[in-house]
Amino acid sequence: MMFPKNETIKILNLPPFFAILKTVKSTKEREARRFMFLKQFAEFNSICIQCHDSPDADAMGAAFGLYAYFMNLGKKVNLIYAGEHQITKPSLKLMVEYLGIPIRYVNEMPEHDILITVDCQYEGGNITSMPVKKVAMVDHHPICVKTDEWCFIFPEFGSCCTVVWELLLEAGYPVNENWQVATALYYGLYSDTSSLSEIYYPADRQMRDSLRINRECLDEMIHANLQREDLEIAGEALTHYYYDEEKRFALLHTKPCDPNLLGVISDMVNCVATVDCCVVYNETPIGYKMSVRSAKKNLPASDLAEKVSCGIGAGGGHTNKAGGMLMKHMLATQYPGEDVKEILIQRIREFIREAAY
Repeated sequence: MMFPKNETIKILNLPPFFAILKTVKSTKEREARRFMFLKQFAEFNSICIQCHDSPDADAMGAAFGLYAYFMNLGKKVNLIYAGEHQITKPSLKLMVEYLGIPIRYVNEMPEHDILITVDCQYEGGNITSMPVKKVAMVDHHPICVKTDEWCFIFPEFGSCCTVVWELLLEAGYPVNENWQVATALYYGLYSDTSSLSEIYYPADRQMRDSLRINRECLDEMIHANLQREDLEIAGEALTHYYYDEEKRFALLHTKPCDPNLLGVISDMVNCVATVDCCVVYNETPIGYKMSVRSAKKNLPASDLAEKVSCGIGAGGGHTNKAGGMLMKHMLATQYPGEDVKEILIQRIREFIREAAY
């Protein structure tokens, strides 16, 4: 399906709000970083941009924005992702097709001068970290790894697309002259903020209001979120859920499926009035993938994901949305012969009990 190129409009001159890394101390340093972050990579001729495993719309939109910027500078650019699962979600396949996103699934790192991880952090829990020469990071999740001057991380933003949008504007890239990039950035924000209902930071609103997007293309992607078999998987999981009345949490197990479906199901369960937090999980060849949600500020989803996976995997995310992975070899060592469901119930109860004090 072909979409017409939208009319070019002047980019609004909006006041930027930028990430301040822990390593940056003075106001002058912060001012210099916000204008120079992307420009410091001009010395590299070959750049590899990596999304987290099972990339979502925010990861792909942000990565595509950086890809377009570096391609415009005449760089050799690879846009990749790795992990157990290739993209199968209909909306994401349409995003790749309609917007021309040249993302590739790989088993080994392409040749490069520097790697830039997007919507994740190198050696974090949701990315396959392959050997690299040099690494930079662009993200909007809480910092969970060691950072340096090549890291631009702003957890306050609702999406990584917003972080990239600000960087592109500061670097002088004409975002609204490329409707594919503008639409990708918008869809990333849309997807990571529950259909724009969770926009709290000014920069997110500014990007939403200023982007020149292709509405027809956006609507196509929004209405292609699930496959028919996803309804059966979700229905079975919702029918056989576990609920703890005392601690007010829900635990659901699904058949193997696209990891993004776990998020769809957990979002639905998180809307139930008597559920304060929930974990939806399924089995993979190497472990158990989790999607975590919380409706209570005293039960941050990020902390719950970390608690549940501590010593047996990795987890993290935001206050209301998080995820993680439990590794089978770690479970076999620490909990030989035990059922993963019982392990999860035990750890979730411990987390809620500790949070109460």
